[in-house]
Amino acid sequence: MASPVASSSTPPPPQPSALSNLATSLDTHTSIPAFLNSLLAPLLPPALPPPQPPQPPNLGPIDKQLNELLTQLSLLSQDTSAALEQSIHDISRTVPRLAYDLQFMRESANGLQTSLGIVQDRVARQTDLTSGGSGSGDSEGAKTYRSLEKLTHLDKLKSRLESARDILREAESWSTLESELTTLISNSEWTKAGQRLHEASRSMIVFQNTPSEYEDRKRLLVSLQNELETSVSKALKESLEKEGGEGTEECARFWEIFLDMDREEEFRGYYFKAKRSKLVEEWKEARITETLPTAQNTPNLDGGIIPPAVRYTAFLPRFYANVLTTLNVEMERIPLIFPPQSAPSILAAFLQTTCDTLDPSFASRLSAVVEYHGSEALPELIRAFRATEELGVAVQGILDRMTFNTQGGMLSGSALATSPTNTIGASGSSPGIVSGPSPSGMARTSSKRHSFSSRRFSRAPASYSDPIPVGTGWETTLYEPFLDLQSTYATLERRYLESILRSDPALRARASSGKDEARALLDRTTALFSRADEAIAQCYSFTHGYGSLGLVSALEAYVSTFLDSEQKTMLDLAKSQDGRGKDRERDELDFDGLDYSTDDWGSFQTGLHILESCRDVSGRLEAFEKRLREGLGEVSKILKASPGEGYKTTETTWGAILLLQQSTLNSADLHTLISNPPTPILPISKNRLDTFTRSAQLHLQSIILAPLIAQLDTYQTMGVWAKPDKAPRKGELQVPTFSLSPTDVISKVSEGLLDLLRVFEVWSAESGLGWSLSTLPFIQLPPTSDDDQSEGKYVSPPPETVLSTWISSLALTLLSHLTTVTLPSIRILSSSGQQQLKTDIGYLSNAVRALDVEWEELGRWERAVGLDESGWRKAERESEGEEGAVIRRVARMRGWTERS
Repeated sequence: MASPVASSSTPPPPQPSALSNLATSLDTHTSIPAFLNSLLAPLLPPALPPPQPPQPPNLGPIDKQLNELLTQLSLLSQDTSAALEQSIHDISRTVPRLAYDLQFMRESANGLQTSLGIVQDRVARQTDLTSGGSGSGDSEGAKTYRSLEKLTHLDKLKSRLESARDILREAESWSTLESELTTLISNSEWTKAGQRLHEASRSMIVFQNTPSEYEDRKRLLVSLQNELETSVSKALKESLEKEGGEGTEECARFWEIFLDMDREEEFRGYYFKAKRSKLVEEWKEARITETLPTAQNTPNLDGGIIPPAVRYTAFLPRFYANVLTTLNVEMERIPLIFPPQSAPSILAAFLQTTCDTLDPSFASRLSAVVEYHGSEALPELIRAFRATEELGVAVQGILDRMTFNTQGGMLSGSALATSPTNTIGASGSSPGIVSGPSPSGMARTSSKRHSFSSRRFSRAPASYSDPIPVGTGWETTLYEPFLDLQSTYATLERRYLESILRSDPALRARASSGKDEARALLDRTTALFSRADEAIAQCYSFTHGYGSLGLVSALEAYVSTFLDSEQKTMLDLAKSQDGRGKDRERDELDFDGLDYSTDDWGSFQTGLHILESCRDVSGRLEAFEKRLREGLGEVSKILKASPGEGYKTTETTWGAILLLQQSTLNSADLHTLISNPPTPILPISKNRLDTFTRSAQLHLQSIILAPLIAQLDTYQTMGVWAKPDKAPRKGELQVPTFSLSPTDVISKVSEGLLDLLRVFEVWSAESGLGWSLSTLPFIQLPPTSDDDQSEGKYVSPPPETVLSTWISSLALTLLSHLTTVTLPSIRILSSSGQQQLKTDIGYLSNAVRALDVEWEELGRWERAVGLDESGWRKAERESEGEEGAVIRRVARMRGWTERS
């Protein structure tokens, strides 16, 4: 076979020096100032808009640049002078010889012309002899063309004869290939057999134009490769079982054999299978609690005890530790067997195939964990994911060290003292592998193979031929089993928080008295937000912030459910208090003159404590939202991050981040939430807390207004409303009617409203009453804009504001009950009843005006009751809306219209 001709490569052109660049720049400029300005422009400050004064330049860098420029120009001047002198010298030396050279060229041309004439005469004579003299009349051009055709024919004949010779040699070589391989394999000379197959494989190109022969030889070649692989595989497996340098040396030589057979993948398959066998067995034989029906010890057939089952998250770190131990061993061994430049990729492929081979798979065991732990599965999944990330970081460190150690592509120094003349015998005792390379394979192996005896790591700075890209297969294999679970993080977190609400003792602790229960509410709230803080950490640990959207929804449900439950529990407790509090001695003093019981006093005290607790819960909620907002701000850095752009993390590898970036978690809604978090972040929880506060305030109002409303409940059944008018008798003296007195009910109600000032004057300084005045009924205030809340701190409004606001709300609540329940319940209203009702409404209006309270609905009733029938008809035509509704209702009471 013809040896390939080595191709010569042209050396790269020299790079231009700094002086040549300077000279080029100087030539391109038309003036020296323009040249200097172009050099100094980067050092000058930028021009500012006209109103602003120009900035003075920094003279230090400019002076340094000018000094360097002077030095370079001086050197350039010296170089130019030297080049000019050399050119003058060469010209002065060359010009005298120019005449001699021209004369020599003239004589050479004449000699060439004479020689061409002689050649033409000879070619003409030879043509005449060949054609028998028939072409004696042909032109010189025709003769030359026939001569060139003859030369072309002879050249083509020579090329085809050489090709035929090569084919005959290849055919002869292929005819003996099978017998040679059989002999070499029987003698365990596997290296020679591999080299012979490699040569045969290279010669297949000769038969590419003959498909039938090509296919026959291809089948023969594959058959012989299979035969050699079958023969070598047994010895290879024995070598893979050996520890230490001897087994590594033999594996390296077997790699050369498989390389000659073009069976690199098959060798890696044998190697990976042998080296991962212990890990696969450990994984398969592990007794995992989540995958077994019971976790108790059971005797085996040999009378021993099967070890107890362990949780998956307890087994996984131990298994990963063994994986790292194996990888550290292979980090030293693989570069001694495989090409060093591809060693990191091979180690990564080893880890990937090991994880892919595990049975049951990672995903199935994670599913078993979720099914076993149910709503409490999230912490177990996070522990498993963190252990996997720690493994990924450790593996990435191993690959980085391996890449750095092998980046030169060659290894120096002696690893093991070996002899290339050892052979492996059929018995496989302790022989070598090769009996010496054949002469035909020496040139090939010297350029293609890497010698095992020279494989110490080199620190030479060279390019790495097989870099490990970000997010490669081994990372996908590690992290992908978690991806589906990460995508359902919102459900997992919500179920976990719901289980906490059901089972956490800190969230279910209760107290006996109202005041202690209010303090217990604060303790439960502290535990609530402590768990919520853990949820933020869980979101970051499990999804690196990509599950923030689900986190917010889960926290919303968690906090709002807690507040709903606490509202019902606390208000039920407040209604059940019986006045056995520590401050009972203050009873009868503060409520003197009003029909309040001791039970009302205990319930009132509990309601005050609940209001104070609502205030503190609000502070804790706002503090938590601040922490949540800060956490979302940290997530924004991860969402914008990409490899090589400054964001560094030591908690995971970029493969885990990339999978999350490509998942359904990375949505537009997530980016909107992170870039512009709403205020508040948990609006439903904020509304539930406002509802809780409003319910506590309504509870206090119901206690205070209960005696007054009880008085009003008898008002509509009074007989005065239907009292018939007294008919005038003939001759009876008409006595003028003076102003009527209000009924006892209205008198007591009005006096009770005025007494509220005395009652609340004592309690107006209570911080609970001053909390959230904007949620009081019938009060229109901005939502606690004057309440300075920061990290749970609260400043109560002045007592005067608290007193006036509560009195207004209480009075308006009572008047609302009067105008919506009591007055519409009066069915019949006679003329005398009308006069009495008008008197009562006027008296009550004066009383509430004394409290600085206005209720428009009460004015509508007062105006409607004061109308006679003719005035009613006119008002009915002109009035509409709520005013008209009240007028029509009074008309039905008077009997002016049909009663409904």
